[in-house]
Amino acid sequence: MTKPVCSVVIPTYNAAHLIGQQLEALSTQQDAPPFEVVVADNGSTDDLEAGLAPWRERLPLLRRVDASRGRGVSVARNVGIEHASTDKILVCDADDRASPSWVSVMARGLAEHPLVSGPVETTLLSGRSAAWVPIEPRTTGLFETWEGRTYGIGCNLGLRREVWEAVGGFDEGYPAGAEEIDFAWRAWDLGHRFAYLPDALLHYRIRTDLRGVLRQQYNSGRGTATLYARFRPAEVVPKSAPRRLHHELLLLRQYPWRGPADARRSWLALAAFEAGKLVEARRLGCPAP
Repeated sequence: MTKPVCSVVIPTYNAAHLIGQQLEALSTQQDAPPFEVVVADNGSTDDLEAGLAPWRERLPLLRRVDASRGRGVSVARNVGIEHASTDKILVCDADDRASPSWVSVMARGLAEHPLVSGPVETTLLSGRSAAWVPIEPRTTGLFETWEGRTYGIGCNLGLRREVWEAVGGFDEGYPAGAEEIDFAWRAWDLGHRFAYLPDALLHYRIRTDLRGVLRQQYNSGRGTATLYARFRPAEVVPKSAPRRLHHELLLLRQYPWRGPADARRSWLALAAFEAGKLVEARRLGCPAP
């Protein structure tokens, strides 16, 4: 059997009905070096094996590993990387879809850079719900956070094993949001930077139901509060109680009563993010960023 040059790690939880689209995309990669696919099962209760079985012939280096020792995407990523047999790791999600040259572009990028990421496109798999979240329909660069630090989104990133080991892996104590930013910041402090690969496109699936979007944005807010509590970046000045109240009242006044339904859903997503941030900051006993 061909020895793989790189490993594609897919953290997975109850995605048997969706993972076939990602595996189909990986099975039709163009000009890709030999690669393995490591599905890190975070304790799925659906019939994941049934979702994997049709692809084992077309992806002979497809493996499923047990990542159920704890719940969360960081656990699954860490376990998947631990079980990968190569030092070039590509990470994507089970419910997304890699573009035809994704593996080849990412693998070449890791030959020159310790960390790589590419653009995400949100409308192909998400439809109208792509307009409900504050992500461009197609991103054009790395995501940026406080102090000008950049990071690669967790569903489209590549890393060298040595960097993952030096950083200490993904922090498994985060809620389902901002854990990839935490990883990038700790890598940044060690001198490692993400390189942006514009041809490494990944089609990203926004939750297509409003409840799922609100839950996702709420957790993202929680993660943002956790990130601030861990790092306390100097450029972020927490709002005083009066300013925080003014900010939230202003948000309430901006509700688009007469606007289109999608505008109201977008407002609710923003409100869910703010709520998650406030709730988690209070739980952690720190100001909300």
